Amino acid sequence: MKGLAIIMMVVVADCFSMTVPAANNAPEPVVVETPAPTEAPTEAPTTQIPTPPAQEGFQAYSIYGRIPPVEWQRYLYDELASRGKAWYMPYAVCQIQQESCWNQYSDNGRDIGLTQQKGIYWADRAAYWGVPGASIWDPYAQLHVYACMMCSYLDASGGDVGWALSAYYLGAWDYSDVYVNNVMEHWGALEVVR
Repeated sequence: MKGLAIIMMVVVADCFSMTVPAANNAPEPVVVETPAPTEAPTEAPTTQIPTPPAQEGFQAYSIYGRIPPVEWQRYLYDELASRGKAWYMPYAVCQIQQESCWNQYSDNGRDIGLTQQKGIYWADRAAYWGVPGASIWDPYAQLHVYACMMCSYLDASGGDVGWALSAYYLGAWDYSDVYVNNVMEHWGALEVVR
């Protein structure tokens, strides 16, 4: 027991003698970029993706009889439309239902907020997509980053919804039938609000 105490004292003493580098000598932070991969996927998906209904301008949706906040839906629609992807809106409603049930405070310990962004990547993603310093709890920042990410995945996949959903879920060009099926299960519960 005396030997252990001596070793512990040496380790503790050594911890107090550490030097901390000055701020100007600190290493540069690692930036994690999250744009879509540049190579299109090659394997054929097996999930059937429904064709979106034709729509003229913004339409609010309900899902499972509940209407997600219309102001969030309008903001998301505008974000998608500004990137030429207004047609993706019904898929986005289903995907956010799958991710958080439209709960801006959703937190599973790893993925956070309305669009379930990974906490460890949020600051870099927010900065990369033009909202540096935005709170991960801000639903508008989440919707902006989500729209940017999904539109980049849609562009890289040639508009293939299944591949874009999989890239969002996995962060790589692997196809996830499970995730895509889970998102598409919500399709039947989707209704346009009149």
